[in-house]
Amino acid sequence: MRSVESGLRLLAHTAPESQVVSAALAVRVGSRSETSRWSGLAHLAEHVACGADTPGARALASAGGTCNAVTQPDFTVYHGYVAVEHGALLLDRLLEVLTAAEVTAERVRNEVAIVADELSAAVDGAVMGGFPWLWLPAALYDEPEFAHNGYGDMASLRRVTPEVLAGFFARHYVADNAVLAVCAPDPVSLLKRVPEVRRGTPSARPDRLPEVTPGPATVLAAPEQPHQATAVAWSLPHSPLTPGHLRASVLADVLVGPDDGVLEDSLPRALELAAYVGPFADPWDVAAPLPFVVEVHHEADEDPLGVPAAVVAVLKEWDVGEDLVVAAARRMGTELRQRLADPVTLPVLSVASELVHGGVERLADAPGRLADVSPAHLRAVADELVAAPYRVLTRGPRS
Repeated sequence: MRSVESGLRLLAHTAPESQVVSAALAVRVGSRSETSRWSGLAHLAEHVACGADTPGARALASAGGTCNAVTQPDFTVYHGYVAVEHGALLLDRLLEVLTAAEVTAERVRNEVAIVADELSAAVDGAVMGGFPWLWLPAALYDEPEFAHNGYGDMASLRRVTPEVLAGFFARHYVADNAVLAVCAPDPVSLLKRVPEVRRGTPSARPDRLPEVTPGPATVLAAPEQPHQATAVAWSLPHSPLTPGHLRASVLADVLVGPDDGVLEDSLPRALELAAYVGPFADPWDVAAPLPFVVEVHHEADEDPLGVPAAVVAVLKEWDVGEDLVVAAARRMGTELRQRLADPVTLPVLSVASELVHGGVERLADAPGRLADVSPAHLRAVADELVAAPYRVLTRGPRS
């Protein structure tokens, strides 16, 4: 890694046989950076920066390249790929993100409307309305920065002015706040041409963990849904890539397994089971706090409050053999190694890891550390969850 004088951090990954150049630019600003007054501003900024009809965007599209973006709780990442001979065009497009975006009233209105359409599609266009992630953060956490659904509050977004959004870009979209990674046959040559970009003060992220206390179930009536879905969620007390986090991730995998996990017998009428660590089942790209979630889809005639009781009973009686634990840990490690070996996904993982974990090396070490997880470790994590408060969210015909 090196930095240009402006403070932009650069990461080079060499892929000698690759026929494409892939790259990612991450900015340390996400939904946890927002205030309740301007909920959704990070996602709106991503839309404006990535969707702008700029010279760089047009040149990259003409070369057959792609550029997409996603807003996470702790950062926003812009990423894409293109044929090797057009690699410079991809870097030019990504670096446009750090220049002053043209923010007009019409642009703000158009992008707010698109965000509203996305939110509507996520609720109305998906089975169970994208359960649980539009509602689970608010059901689990009370603090606004942790309770964010990723889209923000539409009433707040409709109040955004060009001046408010321009100020957001000026504060956060600066070189000191960003990391650029390139994966190519000769990434160093491409990175040598990176120009100086505007400096600023790096963004801070929440430096405390929220306290989760026992509370009543959050019940969302959805009469049109075909069945009921119930989620039981804890907030892990462990930071990412610590032993507790890795062990909890393996525990979640063993609970459901690739075919039938240990929860299967306790919930025989479940239509679908899932267990995971992290928002959207990704344990690697988010700083603490990380949720531990068990998600159960079931018929509406079953009492949703029976789900957490069954899950806790399994955790209390936890006694899983070494074979299951080893297989789960190896499976998780193999999946992560595959993502790190993929030239297209590697830059995205590396910029995220640089901002969240302090370097991609820590993430690359995770498969080996997963291999050290034992049944006794999972027993300890299960005991930890049993003793901790959890929250319950249920959505479907049963109110």
